[in-house]
Amino acid sequence: MDIVLGILGVVIGLALVFAGLQVFFLTLPLLGFVAGFFAGAIFITEVFGDGFLSTTLGIVVGFFVGLAFALISYLWWYVGALLGAGALGSLAGSGLAELFGIDTDWVVFTFAASGAVLFVLGALVLNLPVYLVIVSTAFAGATVLLAGILLLFNQIDHEELGRGTAVALIGDSFWWSLVWMVVAVVGVLAQFSMRTMANLPEEKWTTAYPPSQTA
Repeated sequence: MDIVLGILGVVIGLALVFAGLQVFFLTLPLLGFVAGFFAGAIFITEVFGDGFLSTTLGIVVGFFVGLAFALISYLWWYVGALLGAGALGSLAGSGLAELFGIDTDWVVFTFAASGAVLFVLGALVLNLPVYLVIVSTAFAGATVLLAGILLLFNQIDHEELGRGTAVALIGDSFWWSLVWMVVAVVGVLAQFSMRTMANLPEEKWTTAYPPSQTA
C-alpha cells in the first residue's frame, strides 16, 4: 500500500505542481479527486476509529467521494479552485496539530477542517481565481509529491497521512522544508510563465473548457 500510494503521490504531485493553467480544466478535477479521497477516507477513520486507509471501506468511500468532488470540480470550475484552497488549508491545519504534538484523531480532524474552511473563506474574499489556481495547485502538489517520496523511502506509512505527519515532518526538517518551498515556487513560476496560454471562464459557476474554447 505504501509503495502504491507513494508512486501515486509523486505522479499526482508533479502534475499539480507543473501542470500549468493551460491544462487547469484537467488539473482541478484531479485536485478535487485528491481532496475528496482524503476527506472520505478521513471521515471513515473518524467514525469507526480504524487506521487511515487501513480498511476497504475507507478506500472505497474515499474513492467515490473523490469521484464526486472531481465531477463537481469539472462542472463548476471555481468549486475546483476553492477545493484546491481547502486542500491546502487542510494540510496546513493537520500539520500544525502534528507540530504541537497533538495525536488525538478528532482534534487533528478539527484542525484540518478549520484550516480548510479558513482557506476557502480567504479565497472567496480575495476573489483572485487565477492566482488561487496557481498557488493552491503548486503548494498542494509540492506537499503531495514530498509525501509520496516519504512513503517510498519508508519515512512515514500510509496510516499517518490522515494525521498530517508528512506536513509536520517536512516542517520539522530544514532541508525538507527547503525542498518543499523550492518545488512549490518553481511550480508557481512555471505556471505564471504559461498563464497567457489559458483563459479562465468569466462565469465562475460553469464548466472549465480547454483554452482553444475559451480564447
